[in-house]
Amino acid sequence: MKLKLGKLKSILDWSTPQEQVAVTILFADICGSTRLFEQYGDMRARLIESRVLDALIDETGAYGGAVIKTIGDELMCRFPDAEQAVRAACDMQRAIKSDPELVRLNLAIKIGLHHGPVLVEKNDVFGDAVNVAARMVSLSKADQIITTSETVGLLPEELRQTTRNLGQSPVRGKQDDMEIAEVIWNDSNSLTQMATASVSQDVRNLLAARLVLEYRGNSIELLPEELLRTQAFKIGRWEKNKLVVDRELVSRIHATIEFRQGKFILKDESTNGTYLLLDNGSRFFIRREEFTLHDRGRICLGQMVKDDNPDVIHYSCSYA
Repeated sequence: MKLKLGKLKSILDWSTPQEQVAVTILFADICGSTRLFEQYGDMRARLIESRVLDALIDETGAYGGAVIKTIGDELMCRFPDAEQAVRAACDMQRAIKSDPELVRLNLAIKIGLHHGPVLVEKNDVFGDAVNVAARMVSLSKADQIITTSETVGLLPEELRQTTRNLGQSPVRGKQDDMEIAEVIWNDSNSLTQMATASVSQDVRNLLAARLVLEYRGNSIELLPEELLRTQAFKIGRWEKNKLVVDRELVSRIHATIEFRQGKFILKDESTNGTYLLLDNGSRFFIRREEFTLHDRGRICLGQMVKDDNPDVIHYSCSYA
């Protein structure tokens, strides 16, 4: 009995230094980091990851945030309020897109954040807000910033105008679904004019963006308005796919193509992955990941791109 009471006392004593504060938790994750190690090897891939993380850390400090920890290719940090966190998130995205080396590698990040109470223990934080922020980054895609509508409500009006509601989503540990929103970051410096600029750019992309696929002598043109109006363009072994590639290494629904944020996005959903060879000589491999299509190149499902392979899909992509 004394031993049990002693353990209880130690737990109570240990919990005393805990501090509960309201902060904004932000997670930033490097998309497609697995392919970096497969394509460039451990040493160079780690250098690339470090370059991305250093840029994210710089933006964290510039907006009064503090890095809690890095977990492989993911950064976790906290900010005093939602406004600082959202502004930092936007500049994180811009920093990656303004780095010529990272752009050449087709690197992207995704960000999730949420404001709420957390328990601070030494240099770490725990609590519901951390779990919700982690869920937000899991819901986000490449080049996206996802947060909760609750957090959006804490932003000044000019920043709220740069968000769009995405509806309800289930969150682990929550009985009810939570309303989530996307922060639109890739526009002009004038936040008030951002919505108008975004709409104008979307219209230009809808009018001018084109993706043409060439497979076994057949040509398929994908238009943004069609992809937005219907389900994603599906590629794979299943006979009901819009592009059927009937080979052993090809999954039933191997990959899909969507039009999102003004870009054509190739999303691998397969067992064996998707290989790409761009006209500039760059090679990429994705598995359960996304790739933004641009310029020209070749796509091969489940195996490397080779000149003598009749199942290579040629693509040509153009934007406004």
